[in-house]
Amino acid sequence: MDVATDDQREMFRRALQRARRERGLSQRELSKALRLSHSTVSFWERGESIPTIDNVIELERVLDLQSGELSRLLGYMPLATMQQEMLGVLDAIVADPELGPDQRELLMTMYRELVRQARQRQGEREAGQEARPSRASDKSEGGS
Repeated sequence: MDVATDDQREMFRRALQRARRERGLSQRELSKALRLSHSTVSFWERGESIPTIDNVIELERVLDLQSGELSRLLGYMPLATMQQEMLGVLDAIVADPELGPDQRELLMTMYRELVRQARQRQGEREAGQEARPSRASDKSEGGS
């Protein structure tokens, strides 16, 4: 299931291409490091397909990027990154001198609900990917 918007795909495509080039890797070298076909990386960089969350995490590892640097562009976010960012947002709400106690509580409640919904959608996406037959998962990774 491809849930990324056209804008997300374009931002991801550009970020992947830039990160690969900054590390001096060809598409072939990157695909070899990922143990995937050259066409898979090529499809990702052309925006013709997007990687699974597992492949995005591996891309971040191979390209020596921070956790979430590519995944957030596609709407994926590792739990550790999400928790770290959640603390940052909640700390900012608490520290804002312009907000009263009721406003802080409302914002924190809304934020926690949005995070809960995002986690639920992520779980549904992951469950949908696991339920697909193997040929469909090959296609989502850029194979045809």
